Amino acid sequence: MKPSRRKFLAVTGSAAVTSVAAGAGTASAKTDVHNAPVPDNASFLYPTMGKSPDNPTATLYGNFKCPFTQEFVKSVLPHIVDELVQTDKLNFRFRTISYDPYGRGTTHGTSGGFISSSDPEISATTLGVWEEDPDSYWTLFENMFDDLVSGTVTPSSLEGRMSQAGVDNISEVVAAAENGKYDSLVKDSHADSEDLKIPHTPTLEIGGQTVVGPQKNGAESTIDFIAANISSAATYKPKQDSEEVTKGSTSSSGSSTNTITLDGSNVQGWADYQLTVSGEFEQSRAMDSSLEDSDTIDGSTAKGGLGPWEDTYTYTGEVTDLVVTQPITVVKNGSEVSLDDIGATVSSNTIEAKSASAKDSSTVTEDAISGVCGRR
Repeated sequence: MKPSRRKFLAVTGSAAVTSVAAGAGTASAKTDVHNAPVPDNASFLYPTMGKSPDNPTATLYGNFKCPFTQEFVKSVLPHIVDELVQTDKLNFRFRTISYDPYGRGTTHGTSGGFISSSDPEISATTLGVWEEDPDSYWTLFENMFDDLVSGTVTPSSLEGRMSQAGVDNISEVVAAAENGKYDSLVKDSHADSEDLKIPHTPTLEIGGQTVVGPQKNGAESTIDFIAANISSAATYKPKQDSEEVTKGSTSSSGSSTNTITLDGSNVQGWADYQLTVSGEFEQSRAMDSSLEDSDTIDGSTAKGGLGPWEDTYTYTGEVTDLVVTQPITVVKNGSEVSLDDIGATVSSNTIEAKSASAKDSSTVTEDAISGVCGRR
């Protein structure tokens, strides 16, 4: 198996483009999306096209089953590639929205899926392609939007499309997706879309500003939107994976280190929590948990929120207080414990969690054409 180029390393630094041609035309684009350049000297968590890792990054939040994301990819993205990516002014990144938003329940039974229950598996599989064979990713991406998938989709059912796109190590991609390797990345995209208050797909974000859907003026208004915000856009900085802490491990100070997982799989919509311990805290990816900037640690207290995923912390000392806005499942050092045993309080009062990554964002919707895939 060939080595992966995606090592989940942090990328540092930022750059700004001083000028982008305003009022760019919408003539036929010269570059097909599958021919877009892929950065060679940086490792990105999410699919990214571009020539330099230090370029400003625009992110499209979309969905592989959304026909309006399809419209954006086919009618707008080629012009972004031509005028901004190929000219080394911009990096372009794609992230999927796979879950319903917090506080509004689910629209597809108990799956929590945005458009269908298959969304998380589709997203995880394509992230596997990005890790295993990034040079084939944008070919698969283009294939997926040339003919949208429908019905129930599993990692193995995408093998034919991966083969058509020339993806290497397909069996490894499928196995990793089925084993949940990319689940936390899928959930992190959901959490970041919530921080940006993104209600629909497709939504383009740059510099904390968002614009919804393909626009009436086609690619021209989208290019203008990017130009207006590109100077404030910072280079994407992926989070580093935390080391998993096993039961019975010891911290450098010699104190016993514990792991606690707060599982929101059965919550209705969204559950806030506040967790306090007598020692030190650290977020962890143990139990395949997500790492969200909206979960914050202040001294010995962590505040955050749960949808259909898990948050895990390692800590020293003992749990001194846990407040949740609705019942959740708690796993301590690998064993489930009851809320009573851990001394938890269930309160319907909202717990305000300060977001480390929250941005003041404005969303432009009035010029969006025929429609968007909504999250109701």
